[in-house]
Amino acid sequence: MGNESHGTKAKRLDRFMAWLISAGGVLIIAAVLGIMVFITIEALPLFRGAKTRELTPSAVPACDVVFLDDSGKYAATFDRLEGFKRGPLEQPDAIVSDSGSQPPLPWRSVFFVNARGRVAVQGSDNRVYAGELRWGGGDQASDAHVEWTGPFYTSASDNLIATKLVRGGGLGNRQFMKIAALGAGSIRVGRAAAESAIEWSEWSLPPNVTPVTAEWSENGSTLFVGTREGELIAYEPDRELLRSEFGEPVTALGFALGYNSLLVGGGGGKLAAYQILRRDGNAELQRFHDFAPIGGSVRGFMESLRDKRFLVWSESDAAIYHLTTEKLLTRLSAEIQGAVALSPRGDNILATGQPSARRWHVQVFHPEVSWSLFWSKIHYEGYTGPEYVWQSSGASDDIEPKLSLVPLLFGTLKGTLYAMLFALPIAVLAALYTSQFASPKFRETIKPTVEIMAALPSVVLGFIAGLVLAPLLEQWMIALLAIVPIAVIILILLMFAWSKIPKPFRDKFGSGKEALWLIPVLFMALLFSVWTAPWLERVFFGGDYRNWLYQGHSIVYDQRNSIVVGFAMGFAVIPIIFSISEDAFTAVPKSLASASLACGASQWQTAWRVILPTASPGVFSAVMVGLGRAVGETMIVLMATGNTPLMDWGPFNGMRTLSANIAVEIPEAPHQGTLYRVLFFTALLLFALTFILNTAAELVRQSLRKRYESM
Repeated sequence: MGNESHGTKAKRLDRFMAWLISAGGVLIIAAVLGIMVFITIEALPLFRGAKTRELTPSAVPACDVVFLDDSGKYAATFDRLEGFKRGPLEQPDAIVSDSGSQPPLPWRSVFFVNARGRVAVQGSDNRVYAGELRWGGGDQASDAHVEWTGPFYTSASDNLIATKLVRGGGLGNRQFMKIAALGAGSIRVGRAAAESAIEWSEWSLPPNVTPVTAEWSENGSTLFVGTREGELIAYEPDRELLRSEFGEPVTALGFALGYNSLLVGGGGGKLAAYQILRRDGNAELQRFHDFAPIGGSVRGFMESLRDKRFLVWSESDAAIYHLTTEKLLTRLSAEIQGAVALSPRGDNILATGQPSARRWHVQVFHPEVSWSLFWSKIHYEGYTGPEYVWQSSGASDDIEPKLSLVPLLFGTLKGTLYAMLFALPIAVLAALYTSQFASPKFRETIKPTVEIMAALPSVVLGFIAGLVLAPLLEQWMIALLAIVPIAVIILILLMFAWSKIPKPFRDKFGSGKEALWLIPVLFMALLFSVWTAPWLERVFFGGDYRNWLYQGHSIVYDQRNSIVVGFAMGFAVIPIIFSISEDAFTAVPKSLASASLACGASQWQTAWRVILPTASPGVFSAVMVGLGRAVGETMIVLMATGNTPLMDWGPFNGMRTLSANIAVEIPEAPHQGTLYRVLFFTALLLFALTFILNTAAELVRQSLRKRYESM
């Protein structure tokens, strides 16, 4: 009876433990899936499209230039007949004239300068005035005003096509006006300080060229001219004329934020971006971005003050693009009679016209991101051509965020490769020796010692690698390169000497303890390489190998480089590969080894041709586990390399990996901002990469297992 009761309890306990183990496994799977789902949810908004909704119309009439405030609720207009007005958009007839002084009306012309609220007007007195719109705090409708600078004297015969107020340029810190006017077969360029006569100079036009529109660069040093013949021309004082074919009549010019990229629009709706590229003493007007065309002739541009998006419009369309990604963020069909404005945040559009103005609110989640941005070469401002670049932030919004993931993925593969090159042969061969050659007593010492290495925190390994190993390697790099051939030579000599030693001595002190004899070999090789390193460096590398690398091969030696990472990360991976591989070798049935030895094979032939192939599924699993450890390693890479996102397989420079990039960038990532979500996307990529590696490893392991089980 007691035995039956005991058996029932045992069965209940077995069922409970089976249920508990199953529940634990299910919870682990659920936790992993939950993490993956969370990461995916945080990353998906990167690829969400823009949302556009039309707001209630406003009573703003058609005008020459219009601006919106940050909120998109107030407007300021500049019109040749009405002058400057401002007011709230949502109140009928609330757009009122400014009570302050203005240039005398009616104005002959109005020029939009940039989205910061800067304009230039030519008054009825033919003088030019520069205006800067100031939005006040609180009640912006009443506080908005214009600060006027000038007048700058011109004459009634001057047909102005571009004006700009700048600083410096030979006149100290004083503000001065740059003016461009059309002449007979030439462009007249003028410069003047306030309330002084304009100093004119004449720039000849190329033959058969008809200027249509013009735009000054931000510092007033370059005048860009668009022609009816479809050509873009850049005038610079005392420099060669720069010309580029656009392909259709140029009707509008503008700038993206940063004012380095010139936006060009044509009569057929074509859109492109240009930059002046200087290299080797030469200058080039380079076309480096093309955008999807809009309907109708392009009439104007306005940049956002938050990022590289910009507004472009024609008589029938208004659209927002992003400079870097070339994405069309939104496109609106509307009959546009007057000026169009984009709010500084880039989220509100106002198109003036009769009898009312149309308004839209545009919600663009992450305009600077696209799938091609992550994986394709992008042509950034100031670059000679498309490149893979990671540079998540800059000194201001003027600088393009560069978010290519290719350098990070490359760095992950490079770091893993160097770690595995160091760890794989050492770990697998050490496991093979320990399981097949070492004496039982020696094996009991080796295995626990190696497994204790796995307990070392990776932050400690990274700390030692970055602060101790990296400087030592820089100092003794030649000795490190020499130690391998020297050790091989000493080992060959020792093997020859060992064969001359009496067999009883070899059996007593050699069998199963061969690894101990490597200690004096390595010690002698180290001493000899350190002793000969200065001579080798002087004879073969001119006394300084770092200078030899730079002068002869244009290679810069970074102290924290791939070799350091390979040593440190390999040291972390070795215990994992060794432990699993040793278990796999030990699990091979002894009968296979005995049969091989009985057939006359040596112990080494048995280990290499019988034990290793039979244990290959387990060894492959060990390698893939170590590979996954190397792919996901963070602290060692973070501390032992320069964290520079380079794409170079060379051993003397560093890299930046996906995992280390998350650790570096996360403190600077605003919550739910673009960088924040890009880091989640890299985490998802790392998760997927590890999953693919583990799945492939399991499939290969099962295939190998079936193959050798059938033998």
